[in-house]
Amino acid sequence: MITQSTMLTDNFEDDILTVLKLMKVVGGKKWQGLSVELINLLRAKGYVSFCSDHAHYKISKVGYSYLYDVPLYKRGHLSGFKGKRVRIVCTRSGSNFTRGYMAGVVGNSPPDKIVSKLTYKYTFPSYVNSHEVIYKSPRFMVIKNNKAIEMLSKKEPKGFIDKNGWDSILVDGKIGLPIATLNHNSDGTVSGKILGWSLASVYQSLREAIDELKK
Repeated sequence: MITQSTMLTDNFEDDILTVLKLMKVVGGKKWQGLSVELINLLRAKGYVSFCSDHAHYKISKVGYSYLYDVPLYKRGHLSGFKGKRVRIVCTRSGSNFTRGYMAGVVGNSPPDKIVSKLTYKYTFPSYVNSHEVIYKSPRFMVIKNNKAIEMLSKKEPKGFIDKNGWDSILVDGKIGLPIATLNHNSDGTVSGKILGWSLASVYQSLREAIDELKK
């Protein structure tokens, strides 16, 4: 997972960095022309393009970039760059939280920056202490719905979790945030809905609900 501590200042001097610097000091038609030039230059340099939630890649403004040492365990869009230092550039704006990105190699990761094993330090928001805990594992916590305490969530249309109709909240310690609302049914099944989604699914157990909703 990319964090602020693993994001490196983009100081790799090349044609791309020159364009990126110019985009921060011009506006209007000049900026638009540079944004097109940037994408063409990135393509010519062999950068790959992809879309993702900007929460995963930490930048959301077109023309912003950083360097990142890709771990050997990396999956997803950057899996082809394991052990390499890459530049990640935000190239397109999108709807809601989605942005367009391009990434390409600027060199090999220094030996002391190569990470071969994934380790997590799980953290939970402080408000969980004001809720009854229904389930706890190293990564996940299910807390009983306390309607007196408002929980913010950028995933929800109103900016906070609508707790009506639900009796518990699933919190993911990997990101330190709630990810779903749950209902514990009388027949032992669990209804769960990912935050921001309109439809819920029914699972045979709480553990099954957690395993599916975390995806």
